[in-house]
Amino acid sequence: MSAALPPPTGIAAGEVPTHIGAYDVRGVIGTGSMGVVYLAHDPVINRPVAIKTIQRHLLDAGAQHQGAAARFRLEAQAAGRLNHRNIVSVYQFGQDQACAYIVMEFVDGHSLGEYLRRPERLTRDEVMCLMVQLLDALHYAHEAGVVHRDIKPANLMVDRDGRLKVTDFGIARTESSQVTRANTVIGSPGYMAPEQYTGAAVDRRVDIFAAGVLLYKLLSGVTPFTGSDEAIMYQIVYGQHGRLSLRGADASLAVFDAIIDSALAKLPAQRFASALDFRDALKAVAGGVVPERLDAKRMLPPRNFAASQTEPTKVVAPPQQPGFVNSVLPSSLPVPTGWDEIDLADLERELTRHVGPVAKVLVRRAARDQVDIREVRRLVASSILDPEVREQFLSATDGSGSRPAFSNSKPAFGNSVLPSHSFTDSQGALPQDGTPLQPSDADKAGAALTVVIGPIGKVLARRCAEGAGTRERFVSRVLEQLTSRVDAKQVEALLWRSMI
Repeated sequence: MSAALPPPTGIAAGEVPTHIGAYDVRGVIGTGSMGVVYLAHDPVINRPVAIKTIQRHLLDAGAQHQGAAARFRLEAQAAGRLNHRNIVSVYQFGQDQACAYIVMEFVDGHSLGEYLRRPERLTRDEVMCLMVQLLDALHYAHEAGVVHRDIKPANLMVDRDGRLKVTDFGIARTESSQVTRANTVIGSPGYMAPEQYTGAAVDRRVDIFAAGVLLYKLLSGVTPFTGSDEAIMYQIVYGQHGRLSLRGADASLAVFDAIIDSALAKLPAQRFASALDFRDALKAVAGGVVPERLDAKRMLPPRNFAASQTEPTKVVAPPQQPGFVNSVLPSSLPVPTGWDEIDLADLERELTRHVGPVAKVLVRRAARDQVDIREVRRLVASSILDPEVREQFLSATDGSGSRPAFSNSKPAFGNSVLPSHSFTDSQGALPQDGTPLQPSDADKAGAALTVVIGPIGKVLARRCAEGAGTRERFVSRVLEQLTSRVDAKQVEALLWRSMI
């Protein structure tokens, strides 16, 4: 820092400083709740730089936003140890009287999110080009002990030479960092892996999952998990993604189904073990040489640095942990009719210790069709994977000895029960074997299943319909996926009548 340029004493709201440290400020790249990103000039090396700032008072001891301050310092530490052509370089971390700041490489380009908002879809070769660069960068970071944890289009830049750059390591995790609080979910909805929601151990494979979501979006134009934040969280933890081959008329996308299935596996052990494995799988189906960068004719025009280009990362924390904002969970989940919020609070807190913040969603979803807190407890217990822990959780009931016959071998579909108006056996005999499965049957059955298991019912129906051939085989596949506490006969009758 140059002694000839005294630090500013403060930066008023909306005011652009002339200098930050030894750097001449030339404009604003983006703004956020914690600070501003400026375009500046490095007079020593004579190059443009980007300077990310955080307001100084947020760094003071005891400040409400200490979590944000810690993540800011971690960004400098995590990215600063990385030197890769596809990762934005960090040059310096500094502080003055007004702010703390990170001086980093200036990327003269646009975020990948801006490319995705264009009407024209990226070609398959362009998708391969971007994904190979991303996975190369992630493999390098992982080998250096850094997990990004927030891979999404807004955090990926495409410079004017067509090269991808990974940026924003603000919530990265290094081997020695302890920034994340217990029972806190950090990331962006739709791109977080199941373990980020449930509070399980996090490693490099959360980046594999996010890269799989990105690949799906680049190829199809949509993310595999959609809807409200609550619906997205539920689908990621308990549901299944729809196959690319079922979206649109491009049958060639089917070659990516197995790759995406591996990247988006619920269990980390079932995903690609490394970004390098993911990259090699993509190269195997690329059908030729993958371009090293996007073609110049595909570049967006120069940016206007007067407007904000940032997209905030969403952070979730339990209510008793202040200082975290922009919750992934709805700020106020509705209390089911007939219930008092206090009646559900203890159960939500107890379940949170086992499955993380998703507990609130599970409890309130289960309570919609129940009047007894003991039955709600039985319904949500299936979200606890460890059998012994689950039994301990269930033992907190009234001691009546009533226990559901949980199946450890089946997926956790069926977290809601059928409403009282569901079909019964007296409503007619079921069709006989051999009825061909019609193209519209999966959609009809999926709509019916949403009554039982929520938004993932449509996804489950589509997956079970693949290759089923007959309605009988299709219904059988669906029933195999349900937990044993759901009345299979009622679900079977519901499915058959939906396909009439």
